[in-house]
Amino acid sequence: MTEERKTGISEAEAAEQARKYAGKVSEETVGEMVEKEGKLKGFFRHISVLQKYWKDVCEVFSLLKDWMAGRYPVIPWTVVATLVGALLYVLSPLDLIPDFIPVVGFTDDAGVFAVALSFAGADLAKYREWKRQRAETIDAEWHEVDA
Repeated sequence: MTEERKTGISEAEAAEQARKYAGKVSEETVGEMVEKEGKLKGFFRHISVLQKYWKDVCEVFSLLKDWMAGRYPVIPWTVVATLVGALLYVLSPLDLIPDFIPVVGFTDDAGVFAVALSFAGADLAKYREWKRQRAETIDAEWHEVDA
């Protein structure tokens, strides 16, 4: 099965949409997207074609919040903009395949989100490692306090 059949659009079309929406992102947009976390997570939790990205979307929101709070400033702006742009695309009801079309309406959204994850893959891996090390440090500090 080709990528186009799985997502409803080609990888090239998904990449173009990801770039288009990333170009609309500002620091203010990142904050607005974090405010819509519940709505977006609802899509990823309940829409079958998006469900396989549940852990990824949770990680993206964690990264965005850490970036906004200044805890993780090393993420490149292009990665932040691409991830937020993909989330903007998911929120847009009128995209390449309108979301109100039964069954296939969110397939293009899944394709755009997948392309954004692929683009951000190395940076998301670094973030995961940073979170793991941070959790270990915090855990070690708590054990010192308890001793």
